[in-house]
Amino acid sequence: MISLLPHLMAFAAPLFLLQGTPDSPVLSAENRAAVRCSAAFAIVAGEQQRGAMQDYPPLGWRGREYMVRTGAALIDAGWSKEQVAGAMRDAAAGLQAQAVQEGDADGVLAAVMPPCLSLLDARVEPLIEPNLAQCAAILRMSYEEVHNTEGLSNRAKDLLTLTTVLESRARRELAQQGRTQGEADAVLAVEAKSVAETAQAPGGVQRYDIGTCFQLAKPEEKTHY
Repeated sequence: MISLLPHLMAFAAPLFLLQGTPDSPVLSAENRAAVRCSAAFAIVAGEQQRGAMQDYPPLGWRGREYMVRTGAALIDAGWSKEQVAGAMRDAAAGLQAQAVQEGDADGVLAAVMPPCLSLLDARVEPLIEPNLAQCAAILRMSYEEVHNTEGLSNRAKDLLTLTTVLESRARRELAQQGRTQGEADAVLAVEAKSVAETAQAPGGVQRYDIGTCFQLAKPEEKTHY
């Protein structure tokens, strides 16, 4: 069974590194739903990092942003950071207790997530859908990061292959639009700069829908890498 509380603490650690849980004010129904959804997003995001729960939309950045905004709204309403952290922990513990009682953590999340995703869409902007050139830049950045720590590992080789494929397809697409090789180089450079700037902003490259990049890098029909 999924252990829910550790996911929340890992997800929220940069936000609420606080000990102690003073008595908190009573949550309104709206705030109770927002806090519960924050906990659910933390759980799903943690599972997605492990390769599970891929049927849900990526929640690494959007789920954390929802939690941040929920916490900020409570603080604006007079809550302390300690009280917000306690409310988040209580929500995760409540989901955990329900999962234990029902013996079905996945089922508990399946019931909670649809209304929570509606709240997420209403509060947090969607991920950026990257184009071919942006995907090439994102995966090259990922390759360089992995290569710097692992050398030419299998993971680095896979990322380099995908980067090369995306760069080639981006150049082909630009050529079909009538761009010269020099113009294509310029477009790729501009998109790489845009991705690098986004990577420095809150959320970093997690603000892109990275799944789109892997879809764009799939082998074309009757071809192979």
